[in-house]
Amino acid sequence: MRTATKHALEAVKREVDTLTAADADSARKLFDVAETLASNKQLAVALVDRSADAAAKRALARRVFGERIGIGASNVLDAAVSQKWQSERQLVQAIQDAGIRAVAQVSGAHERIGAELDQFLETISSNGELELAFGSRLADGQSKVTLLERLFARSLSAETLDVLRSLLTLPSSQRIRRLAATARESVADQAGRQVAIVTVARALPEAQLDRLRVALTKRFGHDVAVNQVIDPSVVGGMRVEFGDEVIDDTAAARLKNLRLQLA
Repeated sequence: MRTATKHALEAVKREVDTLTAADADSARKLFDVAETLASNKQLAVALVDRSADAAAKRALARRVFGERIGIGASNVLDAAVSQKWQSERQLVQAIQDAGIRAVAQVSGAHERIGAELDQFLETISSNGELELAFGSRLADGQSKVTLLERLFARSLSAETLDVLRSLLTLPSSQRIRRLAATARESVADQAGRQVAIVTVARALPEAQLDRLRVALTKRFGHDVAVNQVIDPSVVGGMRVEFGDEVIDDTAAARLKNLRLQLA
């Protein structure tokens, strides 16, 4: 079961990897999705029903959240509800983690967000009363958010505040220090995930995509996610763009090279 959960989390992360700066507003909506599911047990249970068809769960999620969360968040949510989870709480945590990663991904400010989370951790670690106020089960989430904004609005960026608001709002058995440290780990992990854009004429089978991910990871020395782009004009083969490196083995490129050689 742990292996299945690991695969489920990886599928969600791969979808987050494809988000760009254009998805900035949508990325933040993942926190709203997590909050809605945390407060609506019936909906969350329906979305983790292991006997339900994945397409039916995606359709339900689209009906509930619609276009208001944007294309980027909708695609991440589609990936999440298509997976097998042990509980509705696990789904909520996965979507919250996706929101943390997405905010870092679309802003490109991994280092800043990480440093600011460290700043927040250092502050509450040196102030027991403040840590208790943020972790109190007697106070509601909104009062904790109000305290956060009053104390940190000027020193933390909007992205970091979004992350911390979610951590303080969603119910959890963990202390805020542990939650913030885990968020810091997610931001650091997301910074290490890089995306290779693969352009092909027709969609590659999942097995071939997996082999491609393994080959690219081995070549570049770290985890590589694949964002597949369909372009019939390439005819055959594939074009791989990874940072500044381009590997163009498309039929169109080979024909162009042949024409240059014959000219």
